[in-house]
Amino acid sequence: MATQTKDKKSVLRRSALAYVGLYGLAYDRAQLRRRQAKDLTENLFENLSQKGETTVKQAEVLIKQAQKGAWKGYTNTADKVTEALPVPVKSKVNRLEDELSDLQAKLERMTKAATPKKAAKKTTAKKTTAKKTSAKKPAAKKAPIAVKTDAKPATPIVETVVKAEPVKAEAPVTAPKPAASEVKTPRHVPYFLDVKRYDPLANEDIVRKIVNHCGIALRSEDARYVACSDESERVTVRDSWLKRKLNLVGTDAELDKKVLEVCDLMQRDQKKNRVTFYYLLAKKDRKLDIL
Repeated sequence: MATQTKDKKSVLRRSALAYVGLYGLAYDRAQLRRRQAKDLTENLFENLSQKGETTVKQAEVLIKQAQKGAWKGYTNTADKVTEALPVPVKSKVNRLEDELSDLQAKLERMTKAATPKKAAKKTTAKKTTAKKTSAKKPAAKKAPIAVKTDAKPATPIVETVVKAEPVKAEAPVTAPKPAASEVKTPRHVPYFLDVKRYDPLANEDIVRKIVNHCGIALRSEDARYVACSDESERVTVRDSWLKRKLNLVGTDAELDKKVLEVCDLMQRDQKKNRVTFYYLLAKKDRKLDIL
């Protein structure tokens, strides 16, 4: 009996301990989950920030690749179209591009010069009106002066009439010439000035032809400059300019070396102007005459 009583007490005690241990286990698990939730909350903002920064960088890379692809496609298409044209048509196209650029510059100068001319005409009209108004007033006629030559009544009286002199019309006032600052410089001039830093004897007409060749691509910030650190950019210069435009013959490695030489020549320029870059490549191989 004593043994059975002892066993019952032992079972009850272990049951009570198991019940207490169950609470302890639940508490430990709750503490573990709280620590996990705390760590997740603390690192969530930082992880999202890093993810956002990575996404932005990837988007910038994709945008640059798309812009370079568009520029490469434009140059390839333009070169192919130019190559397909016969020689007389090519020269005519280049001449028409030059004439179009000159006409645009003249049109802009005429448009700016038209405003001050109109104002001058209005002022002149007002002045003319004022002159006309003053001219309309009749001049006071002087009474005829009777001069008696003799005291005898038989002698006739001689009358001297003084005539008023006609009013001279003033010369019309010409419109003032537009100031030099109002005349817009042609778009190739800034590129020509940049080329002269490397070649003081550069030909302005050749620079203008390079600008016309690049066309509207120069409006893009990425296409306006050559990124020597970008291999795909160097390949574009090699294929579109050296091969297609300058008709240079050689292996890709030899042509790549020519591009890198110009990169070294312009290494002081953080942004290497595309027109200057193309000019130096053509001058290096004595191809300026074919542009």
